[in-house]
Amino acid sequence: MASSKELLDPDRKAEHIRLALESRMQFSSRALERWVFDHDALPDLDFDAIDLSVEFLGKRLRAPLLLSCMTGGTEIAARINRNLAKAAESRGVALGVGSQRKALEDASQARSFQVRDVAPTIPLLANLGAIQLNHGYGIEHARGAVAMIDADALVLHLNPLQEAIQPEGQRDFAGLLSRRQNGSAPV
Repeated sequence: MASSKELLDPDRKAEHIRLALESRMQFSSRALERWVFDHDALPDLDFDAIDLSVEFLGKRLRAPLLLSCMTGGTEIAARINRNLAKAAESRGVALGVGSQRKALEDASQARSFQVRDVAPTIPLLANLGAIQLNHGYGIEHARGAVAMIDADALVLHLNPLQEAIQPEGQRDFAGLLSRRQNGSAPV
């Protein structure tokens, strides 16, 4: 018999993508209306002399930008990640994949996160939810996520609001900060 989690979550990652594509979730054309920008018709600078490049994780970025913590774990997510990786590589910015928990629990999903072949020179960040530290994850899981995608670093993301409103969300964030402050976090 299916567990309640399985009934609520046949494919949580695919559902996130479907929701993000709905018109009601799209960017509003009024999003910047509260900001006022001063017009400068004669700026005293050479735009070609502006250098936004920075070093990040031992690699040079053309700008301090990170496309981060997007998706993974489904066929459409694999295409999205590969397209984002190609774009990040072509523009010289960093990329972080979505939470790799699904791939650590089901190795057949790892491919949807693996983009190093199309993004060989940019910083690539592995990703796990920090809350997973309260659910048995530790250093071996962190190392596994990094190795899975040949990442340059690991992001432990925080998303308490998302977890709180999802029926299958993991809501126990208790103790995460004190574990790190006390040096007892497993990562």
